Amino acid sequence: MNLRPRPPLLALVLLMALPAASYDYPLSPEAIRDAYFLGTRQTSLGADFLAQYSHAIPELKVGRFRSNVAIETPFSQIALHASKTLGYSAQDALKEFHDKPTLVRLHLELCYKIAAPENAVKIKVIQNKKEIFPESYDSSAYYPATNKHTQVSSIGEKVVMEFEPNRIESSTLLIVIDTPDGQHAETAFDMGTLR
Repeated sequence: MNLRPRPPLLALVLLMALPAASYDYPLSPEAIRDAYFLGTRQTSLGADFLAQYSHAIPELKVGRFRSNVAIETPFSQIALHASKTLGYSAQDALKEFHDKPTLVRLHLELCYKIAAPENAVKIKVIQNKKEIFPESYDSSAYYPATNKHTQVSSIGEKVVMEFEPNRIESSTLLIVIDTPDGQHAETAFDMGTLR
């Protein structure tokens, strides 16, 4: 009787034994080089790449100003850094980022009301039906871009949340937003498709 496991069955068993891997973390030297070359390949990163990392929230708006949520993974941070830094090499990127701690950041620009109160929006980040709590949370009033002849009051909040990358898995990351005036919005990032 042949008791050796068959290759497809063995592969399935090995995959089941692995923990849920994070999107692209920790970054290998090859991933750091990939991010570097993506960032330096053109003057600015392509719209297709960046579109994956940023979502508009049409439910929350004030006039022409719309809300937006953007996520920065360690990979996208390296690509953005390389795209903006003159005289930066792949070796510089490896030296700066290999085996160094990097956080996942969520940037939220939430527009929902003129004269919005400060620090009033409630935000939950949920993955696999569990809330994930940030390492840091910074909130400030959101003032839209104006010129020297225009002055407007706050129309919402700017929030930056930072998370340990090893707490985020390759599954849907749901951001739930509730404003103090009863508005509700949600957006989700598929971490399995991001790097």
